[in-house]
Amino acid sequence: MPQLPEATAMTGSFAKSVLGAALCGSALLGLVAAGQEKGPAGASAAAEDEIIVLGRSAALLRELDRAEEAVYARFNEINSDHERFDIHCRLEPVIDSHIPRRICASNDWRTEDVNIGRAFLAEQRGEGGFPERAFHTEQQRGQKMLRDEMRRVAYEDPQFRDALARFAAARAAIAAEQTKPPSRHSVARPVEPGADGLPFGARAAFEVRAGRQPWSHPLSQRTFAIGNLLGEIRELDLHCAQGKRSLDYREGVEWTIPQSYSGCTLIVNAAPAATFDFYEFE
Repeated sequence: MPQLPEATAMTGSFAKSVLGAALCGSALLGLVAAGQEKGPAGASAAAEDEIIVLGRSAALLRELDRAEEAVYARFNEINSDHERFDIHCRLEPVIDSHIPRRICASNDWRTEDVNIGRAFLAEQRGEGGFPERAFHTEQQRGQKMLRDEMRRVAYEDPQFRDALARFAAARAAIAAEQTKPPSRHSVARPVEPGADGLPFGARAAFEVRAGRQPWSHPLSQRTFAIGNLLGEIRELDLHCAQGKRSLDYREGVEWTIPQSYSGCTLIVNAAPAATFDFYEFE
């Protein structure tokens, strides 16, 4: 069976890495980490035939995004240099992918990104100017300044600390979700279309919670993707009339099955209690 084509990354979370880096070494980040280590009381005693409520993980991810946006909104109100430090989130398209990435970055980071791109093109053309590495260095210097500014604001502003506390609570809720004992069987619920149809123009979408046994799904479309993963994807196997093939899972990969394949079923072996969204595209 020939190798399936793969597209570029469809999702990303630069925002959370920025926030985590900005608070590195502070007591606030320590509180976030401590909250993540605590699971719900009595979780280990849940019954084998526990009723699983799907959709909760997706709601928690949305709450985390809202809490993160609130942190940045307050920071943008009171930081000392709005031209450099203000942070904004937006969805950005990805080449050959139906699902955009949510990118949060400071104005300074985006400015240096533009400079890096221009310097790269100039180097490829043999033109003069500052080398690309100089702008990378400046970008990292700007990140250190951003971290210092966020630490200062965190210590001085109670409203910003409250926003951080809500962000920490949202992260802890997601961590607690992952401590729930898995059932034997993986379960999936179809996503109901809204006024504008299914997310990202998908033809089919499912919310999945992995059990101890793999989740299998007969594909109705030739392009598919996995998003909003909480947990670990261990193995992906594609079983078609033409044979079987293992796929290498990477975050943000989108696969398209060649026209010559038929009768394909995807088998997802995920860590027990992992949750993810599954999309099929025409």
